[in-house]
Amino acid sequence: MNWKSMIAASVATAAIGASAAQADDRVAVIVKATTSEYWQWVFKGAEDAGKQLGLKIEKLGTPKDDAAGQISVLESAAGSKPAAIVISPTIFEALGDPIAKVTDAGIPVIVIDSGAKTDKYASFLTTNNEAGGRAAANAMAACIKERTGKAAGKVGYLTAMAGHESLDSRDKGFVEGMKAYPDVKVVGNRVANNEEAEGMNLTADMLTKDPDLVGLFADNAQMGTGSGASINEQKLGSKFCLVAFDSDAGELEHLKDGSIYALVIQDPYMMGFGGVWYGFAAAHGVRLPKNVDTGVGTVTKANMNDPKLAGLLDVSKRKLGPYLGD
Repeated sequence: MNWKSMIAASVATAAIGASAAQADDRVAVIVKATTSEYWQWVFKGAEDAGKQLGLKIEKLGTPKDDAAGQISVLESAAGSKPAAIVISPTIFEALGDPIAKVTDAGIPVIVIDSGAKTDKYASFLTTNNEAGGRAAANAMAACIKERTGKAAGKVGYLTAMAGHESLDSRDKGFVEGMKAYPDVKVVGNRVANNEEAEGMNLTADMLTKDPDLVGLFADNAQMGTGSGASINEQKLGSKFCLVAFDSDAGELEHLKDGSIYALVIQDPYMMGFGGVWYGFAAAHGVRLPKNVDTGVGTVTKANMNDPKLAGLLDVSKRKLGPYLGD
């Protein structure tokens, strides 16, 4: 069953029992970094779901990725006993036990975006990040072939932070995906601190130390924006192949100016929207699918104006209607 139809079915079931709802009408949504545009899109989706369901949405998290801080936020949220908690775990290992404890306390937990080391949650809504990494590899090969006539040369990749399940999976998918192109060699990886400025500096450093590098994969929005700024500054857009993950405003600007060749996009709005719907359903006894793939897509300058992509590239243009099975 398609994940959207799963949501529709569970919502319909939950609506029947709405009159028996528990007294608390709050859903806590806890993200990794409240200052990031990506997570603001998650909040927007959650708020829209809350309006439809008549729920209060508590938007929580730490300003930047902070596992200890996120655990504290989670424990505090659970102590106030909301109807459900939606959370994107910062660190896979660290958040496993805290999430399990919340579930054991009788509060449904919906995990979104990144996994945690536990199976004690109601459902996990996420991008298939390995598939996203493979999509990045295919876009990289296409770019190199388009610009040089052959998919051959040396490429590297930028990791925003170590220990994040979603980022690790993207990088794995990229490295594995590049093996389908035997003349393209993955020769380097740098790990930043999820800072745009560091992504910019690391890109410049990699190009200085290996001027034969023909491409780079940046595995999140901060790395994409920073790396794009470096490529733009060096005026390498038409010669270099930069493929990045996500679609924040900075990345879209670099896609337009040619510094980024392609973006692999996910659907943070739907993670927030679907996460709240699922939390509501779980709070009313609906048995949910354990894992839900929220999808990935590839955007280039050639297709970025496709109306079908508008709501995925700009949350303000998101329009929701009846799900008809597409």
